[in-house]
Amino acid sequence: MINHSLPRFIVALAALILGSHSATAVALSRPMIDAPSGYNLIVVGDPQPQTEEQITRLEEEILPHIAAIIDEYATADEVYPTAILLTGDVVWDTMEFLERVKKMFESLDVAVYAVIGNHDHAADIVDDEPLAQSYYEAVFGSRNYSFRLGNTHFFALDNIAYTSHDDYRTDVNRRQLRWLRRAVRETPEKCRVAVLMHAPAADYRKGGKPLKYAERIINIVGDRELHFITGHRHRHATGYLAPNVVEHSVAQVSGNLWFAPICSDGTPRGVFLIEERNDELSWQHRLLGASRDCQIVAYDEGEVADNEEYVVAKIVGWDEQWSVEWEENGVSRGAMEQIEILDPDYMRYVEQEADYDDVIMKRLRASAYPHRHYFRCRRTTPQSRVTIVAHDRFGRTYRCTIGE
Repeated sequence: MINHSLPRFIVALAALILGSHSATAVALSRPMIDAPSGYNLIVVGDPQPQTEEQITRLEEEILPHIAAIIDEYATADEVYPTAILLTGDVVWDTMEFLERVKKMFESLDVAVYAVIGNHDHAADIVDDEPLAQSYYEAVFGSRNYSFRLGNTHFFALDNIAYTSHDDYRTDVNRRQLRWLRRAVRETPEKCRVAVLMHAPAADYRKGGKPLKYAERIINIVGDRELHFITGHRHRHATGYLAPNVVEHSVAQVSGNLWFAPICSDGTPRGVFLIEERNDELSWQHRLLGASRDCQIVAYDEGEVADNEEYVVAKIVGWDEQWSVEWEENGVSRGAMEQIEILDPDYMRYVEQEADYDDVIMKRLRASAYPHRHYFRCRRTTPQSRVTIVAHDRFGRTYRCTIGE
């Protein structure tokens, strides 16, 4: 690891050796994991420790749950190789933590991949992108590289164009696109393509339309199945950008910036699992410490503001291809009504439990805005038993009952 206190000319030399945003050797290929029939990818959204307390919590509160998931995979009836992907913001402006975080995840004894985030640049360096990102490169290597798992070829791209801590934009430059075009041409036709970046490919607050650089990537990949895997937003979203293009925007693993135990969209602390079996992909947001079946959070009457007369359900990992129904005392009542609201758990925490300084409290409140993964129904009989039934796009069914 490069020590943050080393003279800048030494750090700059390391950056030159490792390759900068505009260096000639844009990308490297990393070894393929020999898994022709499948793999498991555990996507960890924005670990981002800033303090000793947070890095200790990462080790003690987060890693054991990820280790348990790895153990589940290792003891399944059919065993496939498992890898971890960190979606950037591996740290929070704390370059001295980069090596520690990497070693933590490597201690789980699976392959570890990462992309660079805006907070993985040295915050005290201005107008020198190669130098600012050299600390990350000294630990994780090239910011642009490729590898293959099963029948999926992954391309990691640095989409943070960095000027300073408060001045950066999201983009992919021409040199990166030229490399990607050549590499995709050399990838077997049977392989799907996955592009890994820190910042999202689409703006989900403006309809989910692909950003310009994402459009260029989509054009390069062409008719192949394409998956973007990104972080940065600290919220969950599955976006269908074209018939053959999906983006997985992964929520922050720690909640909201370590300050709230839940993300501001209501996504509980967890990781995003992508699994390939016989060339078919499936995915799921997996709550830390919970079983695979835990995908519904139910609120009884009177528990959700402005919906006091309703039973409300939050569907974790929901997207447009889910369906949500309800039963009352065992009788089907059909589809639940979809609503867009602030998350009840997040708002309860911010308004009643959180106790930070004004700057942090303002940030926690500002990050809350309505989301659409909520559904409601109204009992026809007081105190009846209500069962929420959710079906995901892969045919998996989840149930949650209240009123028993």
